[in-house]
Formats: sequence, structure tokens, C-alpha cells
Amino acid sequence: MISEESFWTEEKDAPLLNRNADHLTHASAEKAMQRAKGWVDLVEEGSSTEVDMSATCTDEASLRIFKLDAERTFKSPARREAMVDVLKILHSSVQDYHQGLGYIVSFLLLLLPKEETVRLCLNLHRKDKYVPGYWKAAPPAFVRDAKVYQKITAHYFPQVAEHTTKLCVVPEAYAQKWLVGLCIHVLPFRALCDFLEAFFNKGVEFLFQFTQGLIKTIEGDLLAEKDVSKVLAMLRLDASIYADDKTAAGEDKTPGSFFGQIVQEAINFDLSEVSIDALRAEAMEEMKIEEERRKKRDAELDEEDDEITFSDEEDDG
Repeated sequence: MISEESFWTEEKDAPLLNRNADHLTHASAEKAMQRAKGWVDLVEEGSSTEVDMSATCTDEASLRIFKLDAERTFKSPARREAMVDVLKILHSSVQDYHQGLGYIVSFLLLLLPKEETVRLCLNLHRKDKYVPGYWKAAPPAFVRDAKVYQKITAHYFPQVAEHTTKLCVVPEAYAQKWLVGLCIHVLPFRALCDFLEAFFNKGVEFLFQFTQGLIKTIEGDLLAEKDVSKVLAMLRLDASIYADDKTAAGEDKTPGSFFGQIVQEAINFDLSEVSIDALRAEAMEEMKIEEERRKKRDAELDEEDDEITFSDEEDDG
């Protein structure tokens, strides 16, 4: 899309470009698109993904959501239609939808044709290396990995874990944009491209590295803040807290270097002290116990309801 001259007039105010920070331009389009083609190669790992571009979605509720999300993303009808087309094809495999997938598809369509966007997303959905199960409407895979993130943070940054727990700041309130949405709308585009490339190269392990690189970078800010809304804004890297041109703490004073520093911290972060597989198993067991407790509570409530006699049920005689 970004190679089209009309894109820059028709989509200049598109919400998707809110964090572009002048990184993607018409002049830089060819270079950026070539880089994105390399991302497809990274996830396919030498084997081309077969794609049925005629696959579609017949679920009316999903189609309505696709249309609404496209309208929130692009200004022109043609680009909205392209986004919906890709989501319909992907629905035939995912059989569900999470808005995070819409974020990813819309960003990739800036740089890739529809078929290559589908191929890339299918690999992310199908391969254990990446994020299978994340794009369900209520994804247990995300809930599991949010718990894993909490456990990893408690190991490496116990003060932050304790602080956020005391404030009742739970990962479900902010981590979806990191994990499910792959930081679209979180990172300015320059840092986002580096983030995505590292993720496509290393897989889900890099997502956990990113969470720790981010916490390491903003640890001082988090520990100094007691306002829950501001802590959440920090964790989301909200532009109201961290402007797109914010510079890093060190010598690099390039506009936006703060976000590049987070990604570099993530790339360098050593997770060897923890086992993601073991922590996932722990999280799954916790989820199983929580579900059993929920079912027990529901059954008890049903029993209580059965014991209630309403006035219109009483025998007047």
C-alpha cells in the first residue's frame, strides 16, 4: 500500500499511522517492502505456505466485526476491503477472531500483498514456535502466557511484580497489546519493525524477552508511580507518557531512540534462568484449578436459586 502515491493523501489521517512518526514514507517504501518480504521467508523457514485465496468466511457476526475494524483502521473503501478480504481468508483457518489479528493484518498490508500477508499470518497461527491459539475471541493461550509473564517478572524484577500486584494491575489489562497484537499501536514504527523482525526470527520466546526488556527500561518509572491509570499507560507505552520522539537515557539522542532501546534490551535479555515450558505447565494447572472452582461456584449458585420460592409460586390455599 505505501508504494501507492494515493495512499499518502487518502490515508494520511488513518488511525493505523498514529505511531508512524515519519518512519514509513513514499520515498522509503521500496526498502521497507523488501525488508517485509524477508519476514515471510523467516516464518516459512524454507518452505512455501500453500494458500487458498478463495477461502472465505460466512459467519455474519465475524463479517460485521471485520468491517468495523477495517473502518477503524483505513480511510479508503478499497483498503478497507483489502483488510476484510485477508481476515475472511484467515478465518477459514483460525475459525475465530481477535482484534489483535486485525492489528497485525493491517500493518502487514502496508508492506506486503494480500497473499504474502496471509502466508505470514498462517505461519504465526499454525507453528508452535509462534502464537497458536492467540487469535481466539477469548484466548486461553494468551491467559496462560500472561501468567507466564507474571512469573518471569517476579523472578527478574520482583519489586515491579510486587508493586503491580499491590495496585491490582493485572496483565489482562495491558499485555494483550504486547502479545496478541504484537505491539502494533504500542511501538512507533521504526522500533516496531525491529521488534517484528526479532519475533519472526526467534518466535514466542522473544515476546517474553520483550516483556522483560520493557520492564527493565521503565522499572524506575513504574516503581515511582502509584496511580493505577498511569501505571497502565506506562505499561502500554502510551504516547501521552512516552512520546514517539522520546530519546534513550544514554548517549543516543536520536528521536525515538527510547523505543529502540527497549527492543535492544529485549534482544539481549537472557531468559536462561527460567523455563518457559515449565512455567506454561504451571500456568495451565492454575487455570485448570481456577476453572474447577468457577464450576463449583456456579453449581452452588444454581442450587441456591433452586431453593428460592417466589411469591407467585406459593400456594395461596
